[in-house]
Amino acid sequence: MKPLRQLLLTLSVVIAFGSLGVSVSAAPEDSHLLLYPGNTAAYMNGEKTEAGAAPLERNGSYYLPASELTVWFGVPVKWNAEKRTVQVTTPKAFLEYSLADRTVLENGEIREWGNTALLEEDRLYLELSALQPYISFQANADEDLNRIELRYIKPEADRTLFTNDTAPNVKPVAKFTVDKEAYRIGEPIHYSNLSYDPKGTALKDIQWIGNAQTIFTPGLYKVSLTVKDSFGNVSNTYSRNILVKDEPYLDEFEHHVYHKPVGTYVREEEEVLRKYLRGIPQIPKMERKPTDRPLIVSDSPETFTEKGILYQELVNGKARLYATHVNGMSRKMKFAIMVRNHDPARSVTIKTTNQGEVYPSIYANLIGNEPTIEFLQGRRAEETLVLRPNETAYYKDMPDFYPDQGMNVLYDVETDGEVEFSFVAMDQEEGLDALDSLPKLAYKGNVRGTFVGSEVYWNINASSITKPSSFAIGDGTSDIFVKGTDYISKEPSLNLGNYGVVYKIHIDAPPKMSVLVLPRGGVFKGPFLVNGKVVQTPPSGVMVDYQGYTIIARTNGTEPSLDLEFSPASGSAFPIDVIFYPLTQE
Repeated sequence: MKPLRQLLLTLSVVIAFGSLGVSVSAAPEDSHLLLYPGNTAAYMNGEKTEAGAAPLERNGSYYLPASELTVWFGVPVKWNAEKRTVQVTTPKAFLEYSLADRTVLENGEIREWGNTALLEEDRLYLELSALQPYISFQANADEDLNRIELRYIKPEADRTLFTNDTAPNVKPVAKFTVDKEAYRIGEPIHYSNLSYDPKGTALKDIQWIGNAQTIFTPGLYKVSLTVKDSFGNVSNTYSRNILVKDEPYLDEFEHHVYHKPVGTYVREEEEVLRKYLRGIPQIPKMERKPTDRPLIVSDSPETFTEKGILYQELVNGKARLYATHVNGMSRKMKFAIMVRNHDPARSVTIKTTNQGEVYPSIYANLIGNEPTIEFLQGRRAEETLVLRPNETAYYKDMPDFYPDQGMNVLYDVETDGEVEFSFVAMDQEEGLDALDSLPKLAYKGNVRGTFVGSEVYWNINASSITKPSSFAIGDGTSDIFVKGTDYISKEPSLNLGNYGVVYKIHIDAPPKMSVLVLPRGGVFKGPFLVNGKVVQTPPSGVMVDYQGYTIIARTNGTEPSLDLEFSPASGSAFPIDVIFYPLTQE
């Protein structure tokens, strides 16, 4: 469940024309309201009641029916049929809304509604930004529970109805409430700050002591609050005790899984991670591996110590080019991808339909992470290159490749004829004509070759998942490494880690759950695309195997599906586990 968020809601009052007379009632001293948009059921100070009309939610904005304002806030509301106006008498001002000319009269001054009111289907809506300065309530919304929580403090008895600029410079009042009388171990504690300044000025400083969001040891805990107004007046300290019962709710590990924000890296001990996240059921997958776009990988020798052709392959149609190399020489070099049309009579067009690239850097995980983000997002415009018969050209070149720097690039290409791509390390002054004289460098470990297919599609039905379950990426067993052939050596190749492969993972009927990424092979950094949005794992720095996990998504159980995209970033070690952790505790 997401934590309650303090919102400046566009909370509105709904008034049906002609249905209200004068409505005055003694407001409760303090009222705690739980309201549910679209539902007339309401809870006031813990007791269930039925409202005359349901609150509404429209595009993230929340609305209250005016017929309940008196019950909830003691605010007099009157419909003047002759003038066709709605009159709201708040503790701070008298507001009269004219439906004819869409103006509001406030303490004798008239102005246009602007964005402070809306007329729709014979009902008047008042925005919170217009209403909240006049009524002492605070609002919180819980999207998961589809619930509005209101807390109201009755104005002090000796205060005048409207703002008096000559009022004495009294101290502000500190006050807060919590949402329960007692809490279980590991249960979130929601504080509502109800402090205010009787003069109506803003509070400039809020000081809490002991307001833990969660407590994992039973006992009685004192929480205190002090506030300061814009004149420097300091309130008396308001304190109350929080009781934590010796009754488990969530332990510290599960509390993080339930409540840490999406995108958070959670550091944890290896023993704890193995206890909760290893030895759990494996999630079955329906797999599809298209073969229409071969994957051409140049990663050997990854660190080159001489100039030459790193890899070479023919392309006729679709292909994905992937290269990652480090300059192991003592001088600045140039890395280039050359392309040659061997046809003596026909031109060939090369389209680049997607790309991700980073220029040389000494930071290994940066050079893998940044191009992968760009490639997954796919926002670069298409590029076109036309090769004349027998022409050789630079497809891409990086002229400033300094010693100890690394680079990483991915390109999706489509050609209308056969061309030859060459991945080359060369001296700065050398040009296209050097291609014929450069040696073909021998394979020296890592990955090099042309592989069948560059994309993996997994479809997962998650509707039956009721306990933590996982699937692995890049383990070589449940996720088989793609196979191919080294064009230069003609030897079989195996893409250990499936670098350059894009995984497209569709999850049907996800339960209410958190989705975690746990590295198991070593240092890891890489992005996921979650429903089209990038989530970094981790958000900064790197993760190390069995030292923590990143939360990449959280579902509420109502979504029809969840989509993940991922490609192993250069410089990261595999495997990683993707874990579905159901949030079953209410």
